[in-house]
Amino acid sequence: MAIEIRGTGDTMRTFRNIEKFLQSKKPMTAIAKEVKETILKKTEKGHDYMGRRFEPYSEAYAKRKKKKTVNLKDSGKMLKAITTKVVTPSHGRVYIKFAGSPNRQIIANIHNTGTGKMPEREFMNLSDSAIKKLAKKHYDDPIMKILGRK
Repeated sequence: MAIEIRGTGDTMRTFRNIEKFLQSKKPMTAIAKEVKETILKKTEKGHDYMGRRFEPYSEAYAKRKKKKTVNLKDSGKMLKAITTKVVTPSHGRVYIKFAGSPNRQIIANIHNTGTGKMPEREFMNLSDSAIKKLAKKHYDDPIMKILGRK
């Protein structure tokens, strides 16, 4: 039979482990990667970031391209250009990067916002609840594990 007593040493070690974890870019890297994957999966299915079906292509466009499924994959270049970057351990970015072709970035923005004749097909976003789930998964849960509570 034994009684365990945690002293200041264990507490300070726990704090250092949490600090080390929070200074790491690993959680934000994982979040950015999952955001990108979520965007690609939803777009492939023809859904916006909230899971709603994209507005259909115009009849003329659908006929010309021989496509009915709206998944924003004309050439595939726009979706392949979705990139992730970890700016700091608490700041990540998911964006479209077209090397040497700023016009393609404008096209992506037009799709996302529905500028001009284009209907809004907001694919470059994530719901607040989805962001909270990712934060819990990649920050809260690992911290609780460090604390020995999970």
